[in-house]
Order: sequence, then structure tokens, then C-alpha cells
Amino acid sequence: MPSGTSVTAGYECDRRDCQMDIHVYPLAEDFGNSEGLCGNFNDDESDDLTIRGSDEVDSGDEPIKFTNSYIM
Repeated sequence: MPSGTSVTAGYECDRRDCQMDIHVYPLAEDFGNSEGLCGNFNDDESDDLTIRGSDEVDSGDEPIKFTNSYIM
């Protein structure tokens, strides 16, 4: 994010499994000025699965194309 947004991560395990929690805290300056795996931060949930580098939005049923656009 352009303005220095903070991110925290925590990891917790019990006897059966482990869980990682990641929290992103964007600042007002980031509104409408970001994209990525956490969405576009523009109050429009319908475009949160926008494929990286395009205007195409993944269907969301199995967002494989969306995910691969950011990790490959």
C-alpha cells in the first residue's frame, strides 16, 4: 500500500491444528488507490477479485485465475 499501511500476523496452535491470522490496517490515503489479494479498498466488493494487471474479475466460485495472477 502506498501510504505505509500496517500489517500484523499471528500464529496459534492447539492440539489438533494451527491457524495463522493476518490483519491489514489500511489508512484513508489508500482508499481507491490499491489492489491485490486483500481487495481494491474502494467500497465495491464486486471487483475484489480483479485479475492482476487487468480489468477482468474472476467469478469467485474457485478464484484460481485471480490467485495465480498474484502468486505466479
